[in-house]
Amino acid sequence: MTDAITISTPRDEAEVRLFADILAESLSFPSFEESDIVNREGIENMRIARRGGEIAGGLIYRPLGQWFGGRSVSMTGIRGVGVAPEHRSSGVAGALMVHGLNEIHKSRAPLSVLYPATQPVYRRPGYEQAGAWITYSLDPHRIDVQRRDLTVRKITPADHGALREVYAERAKRTNGHVDRTDWVWKRVLEPRAGTAFGYMVLRDERIEGYTLFTKRTDLSPFYELDVHDLVALTAEAGRRLFTLFADHRSMCRRITWKGSAADPILMLPREQRHEIVDRMEWMLRIVDVAGALEARGYPAGVKAELHLDVCDDVLPHNHGRFVLDVSNGRGQVREGGRGSLRVDVRGLAPMYTSHLSAAELQATGYVEGDTHDLAVAGAVFSGPSPWMPDIF
Repeated sequence: MTDAITISTPRDEAEVRLFADILAESLSFPSFEESDIVNREGIENMRIARRGGEIAGGLIYRPLGQWFGGRSVSMTGIRGVGVAPEHRSSGVAGALMVHGLNEIHKSRAPLSVLYPATQPVYRRPGYEQAGAWITYSLDPHRIDVQRRDLTVRKITPADHGALREVYAERAKRTNGHVDRTDWVWKRVLEPRAGTAFGYMVLRDERIEGYTLFTKRTDLSPFYELDVHDLVALTAEAGRRLFTLFADHRSMCRRITWKGSAADPILMLPREQRHEIVDRMEWMLRIVDVAGALEARGYPAGVKAELHLDVCDDVLPHNHGRFVLDVSNGRGQVREGGRGSLRVDVRGLAPMYTSHLSAAELQATGYVEGDTHDLAVAGAVFSGPSPWMPDIF
């Protein structure tokens, strides 16, 4: 059998079925019969790899956006990267990723993001850790917040449009949140884990926060609340939501929710009684250096010029010198310059998202520069700690 690897969109549903079988065996995907993968993912978003004429693996694109510096940047999520066991360690995953990056570049999306099952296979084509997906846990009996100043009522389908606006406002204030499409909102409002219960917090009929959660009931007669969406635009809304969770304490044994490494909502309780029960770093790839730098927002009070010398051993169009000129919260890029801050494209990812500063990245070997250039980069890319509540 020849080792030649070719990559394309599935030709028909039969090939999708074979791909679905690989995902079911390799990942936590449901079977073809259970998943309705054709309608849910779309054949046009799938790529399969053939090795020696056999379907050896594949991946799925998910066109999205991601918020950085108060602006939504076009991003393609990668999900469902699966390789059949008999074809592993043969270059299939690497070929899929490089092919994918070139297609994403042609689509003009400057960013790509994924959640890694293993890091080396994604680091090789240029992805690196750039933000967090963190699960917090708290016993409702230990919630020391009791505030009922604002009104709470159940969310109805008529409120879904307003929820999108509140979420977008929260996303603009931080870094890394997905600019949710209808596909993402469907997963949020109709989770596979069960029925979503939703409540929103209002001040004079204006929404200041909301929560959506499912109940884990296999602890009968008790249950746990799995909060998969939690937004509080004000301190009062955050305290009211904590009070809502505390009101479940007679039967609820635990509440879990997603938050950032430096989450302002954790400052609202009097005591630090929460714990981290799960954490994963998602990985980001700068697909188009110039496009990515111009698309994101920057701190409004920063005016600076950054001279970058970018090393990209996979995508030649990113390799070279770029000057980033930042003012009034926007950035403009031109080629050339002194190249005084040398950065591997892998190191540019956590710097771009505000996950790690240029000075901190020196210790990884990804960034080299003098004290002045490191400080300028730190100011340009300063911002909230990047995180996502959504996983894809």
